Amino acid sequence: MQKGIFLRKLLVVSLVAGLSLVGCGAKASSDSAGAGTEQKAMKMRLTQTKSDNHPVSQGYVKFAELVKEKTNGQIVVDVFNNGVLGNDREGVEAAQQGTIEFGGSSTPNMSSFTNIFTAWDLPYIFQTKEDVYKVVDGEPGQLASQELEKSGFKVVMYPDYGFRQFVNNEKEIKLPADMKGLKVRTTNSPVEQADFKVWGANPTPIGWTEVYTALQQKTVDGEGNSYGLLWETKHQEVLKFATEINYNYSSDILVMNKKIFDGLSPELQKAILDAGKEAVQWQRELANTKEKEAKENFKNFGIKIYEPTPDEMKQWKGSVKPVWDEFIVKGKADPEYVDLILKTIGKTKEEVFQ
Repeated sequence: MQKGIFLRKLLVVSLVAGLSLVGCGAKASSDSAGAGTEQKAMKMRLTQTKSDNHPVSQGYVKFAELVKEKTNGQIVVDVFNNGVLGNDREGVEAAQQGTIEFGGSSTPNMSSFTNIFTAWDLPYIFQTKEDVYKVVDGEPGQLASQELEKSGFKVVMYPDYGFRQFVNNEKEIKLPADMKGLKVRTTNSPVEQADFKVWGANPTPIGWTEVYTALQQKTVDGEGNSYGLLWETKHQEVLKFATEINYNYSSDILVMNKKIFDGLSPELQKAILDAGKEAVQWQRELANTKEKEAKENFKNFGIKIYEPTPDEMKQWKGSVKPVWDEFIVKGKADPEYVDLILKTIGKTKEEVFQ
């Protein structure tokens, strides 16, 4: 989407919503009788691309409710889902620039701002949700948040997005060799692109809001994503097969413009961060429930889901060892940071591929 179109979207939404106050510049206004004054609520916007019913979207709505509650109505966050204000990258860039206060995105799409999430993208580094939560809530997650502050972001929360499966509309995939020649949509993550190159596919980065059409028009044959996101965005309509390989866990991330955050009072800053902590705990429970439901919905819809045997999973894991070797270097997935992740989840590199 061109920058001009995106800016026009922002202008239209701002006019319609009457968002006259951005950031912390609230002013007092007299009531109709002129007998007193009251402080106007600070109107803030949150943009992201997932559908209204997706657990990430619902987590952001919960966050907005908690912010209003914890600030006694001083801050009101309007949530815009479905990519109506632009795709992931456009939304996050708008948050970085301060034209929008909050931007939500999947972490692979943050690769243009920092390479720290390269380690998170390594195939099979996370194999359970327990692994994920230990890392996100622990020191590795804190370091990632600190790194993003250098790019002008304040990290508010990391919603649970889910494990990516491979889905396509061409053929059943059982083993990595079956991928050969397929055109596969990927995120901007260089690691995810490398995964599919190793498997013999042709990775094609495409913005999320354009993927349905790309599958429908055969621009790509498949993609990697979670059952929940695929179901809520009706991708089952343009898919036939799914292979449950859990090759990548993709966290979502909610960032706020750091200058706007820093301009708030300490009390309001705390309210926003506390709202993020509470919202993400609520959202994780919802996400895990919805993911199970989405998988069943896929089956009932007629999507053929293949679950590899333990021996086949060893082949999937073993096939991506070259990706680890390529990316665990200074300037990409920092070796020390990868070691910290592995230490946090209590595994060695060798155990990841077992």
